[in-house]
Amino acid sequence: MHDLDRLVASLAPDAGPGMTPIARELLEEITASPVTAHSVAAPSATASPAPAQGRAPRRRAWLTVPALAALATLLSVGVAQAPASAALDIRLVDGAYVITVKDLMAEPEVYQRELKARGLDITLEVVATSASQVGQIFVLHDLDRLRAGQAVSAEGPITTIDAPGSCARPHGCPIGVKVPADFDKKAQITLGRPARPGEKYRMPPGVARPGEPLHCVPYVNKSVAEVGAMLRERGVTPTYIAHGQRAQPSAPAGWYVHDGVMSADGEALLLVAPEPRAVDQHAPEPRC
Repeated sequence: MHDLDRLVASLAPDAGPGMTPIARELLEEITASPVTAHSVAAPSATASPAPAQGRAPRRRAWLTVPALAALATLLSVGVAQAPASAALDIRLVDGAYVITVKDLMAEPEVYQRELKARGLDITLEVVATSASQVGQIFVLHDLDRLRAGQAVSAEGPITTIDAPGSCARPHGCPIGVKVPADFDKKAQITLGRPARPGEKYRMPPGVARPGEPLHCVPYVNKSVAEVGAMLRERGVTPTYIAHGQRAQPSAPAGWYVHDGVMSADGEALLLVAPEPRAVDQHAPEPRC
């Protein structure tokens, strides 16, 4: 996975300190287009979606719509369930809240109200993404310190709970998150949900991510003409963006593609430049 792939794979839907110019251009272009009447706009925000220099990358996990049968094996008998109408299933178990999402399309205010009722200052944002990232979450454990430019560990105290049995996903198959009942910091959890027809992704995956059209395809530093043709063969329409410019439907055929993200179903946004990108010779090879 290339540097920018890591960056856009960890994007939350809001901009803030630590966001590189490349990531900002990509994210602003993706989110600049108006959503359709069928889409749900993601809330504005203030926290950083990309890892600040010198700060540990945010922990990644996978979150599914609650698998209650599996979760029941992890919970104590006699713990009260949330009301049937709740958007979240929140249970107090051994001094910690076990939280799963029941309604992926609820209004953000509903999530915040249910979390606040438990004394948790946690913002839960459920945003549109591609099928390859549905269920993926990103956790910012201490927003106040992050906004002050301080380093925050990627580990805990908010953790995930894995489903029993085997899991084919490289980052695990959690069925919920676990938050200490005495958690007293501001935190943000961003969860990917399926995009509605015509909706722009607020959690854009890299074009080479597993499940995306150029997975295991060596496209970096190939020409605009070559990469554009590869995408169109796979049913994807590319647009192009260069540093300091807005996205355009075309770019010079001889320019080089530095990286790219999927901006919507069947749409990709490619970062291009007249010169090849410097490649890190020590970067790990992608798993194919």
